[in-house]
Amino acid sequence: MNRSMVFIVFAMLAACGGKGVVAPENVETEAFEDLRTAIVKVVEDPGRQKEILGLVDDHQIKLTKLRKAVQAQRTELRRLNADYDATREQFYEYIEKYDAEIRVARKWATKSRKAFVQATTQEEWDVLRKADSKAMKKIVGVIQEI
Repeated sequence: MNRSMVFIVFAMLAACGGKGVVAPENVETEAFEDLRTAIVKVVEDPGRQKEILGLVDDHQIKLTKLRKAVQAQRTELRRLNADYDATREQFYEYIEKYDAEIRVARKWATKSRKAFVQATTQEEWDVLRKADSKAMKKIVGVIQEI
């Protein structure tokens, strides 16, 4: 192989290796940090800003719990599917357990988001809506990729 071919191969490897997989936690953190930055810019009253940022913190915690519940559900489903001796009862138990956990986590995540939105004025929300939508798309994308 001549030098130019070796160079091309290394250049291609370098180009392909430049972008790695981003951990779900990092995507969530980045999305919420972007939202917090927007809140700090838009909400001028320090007391209300602190309250709204606290609600966003709570919302992040709730969405993280939802993601973890979905991850646990998918992991258990893969385990059961790989077990040829798994019984119908094991699948029923699996469905009951994880459906209930995910339902509760989804309910709390929805409540926490609603509290955040209700804490903003209409003028603030008109500006924050885009940042919120962008953050939620990233987070929902992470959950859907599980």
